[in-house]
Amino acid sequence: MTLFGTTYPAVDAAYHPTLLKSTQILSASMNNHLWVGGLSQFDYKVNDYWKTAGGLDYRWYKGTHYTEIVDLLGGDYYVNMANENAESPMKVEGDKIAAPNKPYQNHRDGFVQWAGGFGQAEYKRGRWSAFINLSGVVQGYRGVDYFQKKVLDLGDTILRIGYKDTIVYNGKEYNASSEGLKYYDTGWKWLYGGTFKMGANFNIDERNNVFFNTGYLNRTPQFSNVVDNNTNEFFEIIENEKIYAFEIGYGFRSEKFSGNLNAYYTIWENKPFPYGVKVPDPQDPTEFIRANVAGMDALHMGLEVDAVYRVTRKLTLEGMISLGDWTWQSSEIVDVVGTQIEFDAKGVHVGNSAQNIYASSVRYAFVKNAYIKAKYTYFDKYYSDFDPFSLTGSNGGKESWKLPSYGLLSLHAGYRFKFEKFKMNVRANVFNVLDTKYISDARNNQFGSQTFDANSAGVFMGQGLRFNVSLGIEF
Repeated sequence: MTLFGTTYPAVDAAYHPTLLKSTQILSASMNNHLWVGGLSQFDYKVNDYWKTAGGLDYRWYKGTHYTEIVDLLGGDYYVNMANENAESPMKVEGDKIAAPNKPYQNHRDGFVQWAGGFGQAEYKRGRWSAFINLSGVVQGYRGVDYFQKKVLDLGDTILRIGYKDTIVYNGKEYNASSEGLKYYDTGWKWLYGGTFKMGANFNIDERNNVFFNTGYLNRTPQFSNVVDNNTNEFFEIIENEKIYAFEIGYGFRSEKFSGNLNAYYTIWENKPFPYGVKVPDPQDPTEFIRANVAGMDALHMGLEVDAVYRVTRKLTLEGMISLGDWTWQSSEIVDVVGTQIEFDAKGVHVGNSAQNIYASSVRYAFVKNAYIKAKYTYFDKYYSDFDPFSLTGSNGGKESWKLPSYGLLSLHAGYRFKFEKFKMNVRANVFNVLDTKYISDARNNQFGSQTFDANSAGVFMGQGLRFNVSLGIEF
């Protein structure tokens, strides 16, 4: 039955003669994360001028993602067909579900393994200091989907079997009770990466110094650009990002004032489009697969200034300005597993992050071991994220919608208790003290026509006033 356009629970004899079937529910998206790992490091002093360091790093990660029913809104059950391994589509509170046509909501696990090593050499003599660093990494990716039909490997063929399926192969019958069935698992894919970094500093005198840093990063992609969350299959094209970075700077130090000025220039090649693109499967044009687009290049450059002024022993003023100009540099036609994709994003600003940030803070240590701090941060030159493949034809090179600028005020306080054998730190933080209404994220052309403005953008509103309290113990 319905009332004022709202559908209420009612009996549906197709599922149960007396229980009420909910057609509207409340659900929650759950994302649980588990990290385990270890880091080892050694330091060795060669002589008065040279020091070396190195180490190994290993991490294991599991991310569990699912959507569950939290309220049936008056009904006894809800019908959801997403889990092809479930005995019944009748779901109750606490059961896992996925919205129709949204397989990325399936109950699934993502696994990542990371093993790396690094070596570094440092030189310091007189006014000069310098370093060089090399690192390498091997990263593994694996996905498991618990809603897709299970897999049975017979050696010469692979069968996909759901709860209601019965398959006859070579005269033998297989169903959901057959031995050897496993959840749909991608297995492991391993990718390799590495970095090279070097830099030098020259102390002009006791207060002034200049420095430069440069580096090359061959970066393995994120999980969402390796495993398709819709199909639980590996992308067809997977390439590392390549980043070339250059930085120069100047520093000043005195008893009351200190500050830094630096300029950076970063060439970012193969910057992946989040979650890749969907293209027809060359083996079956009626199906679609996910692939990354090689050749998405960007240029990030800017200036950064930070300074601290100690007014008194108790009162400190801090400030920071970051001015950036980040633009895409790509305009081309690329072949993505047989599909020609054209885009013209050259000169379009990179979205999803404020390029200009201004911050200032006041810190007051009103008693020994205690402080209170107020910080105000202003975000500007913030463009919405976009689909680069919408930038074709007359839309080629069209700028993204620019979000309204906004500022946030936060308060922080802390106190350190000192005991004979340990220390205890109590901290409290209040974020968005003024409860400012702002847009924290946006994406072009999510609604209506492609107008590249606020009328068609999909947005996320920022979080309002919130606070937390923490307690830490140091042994």
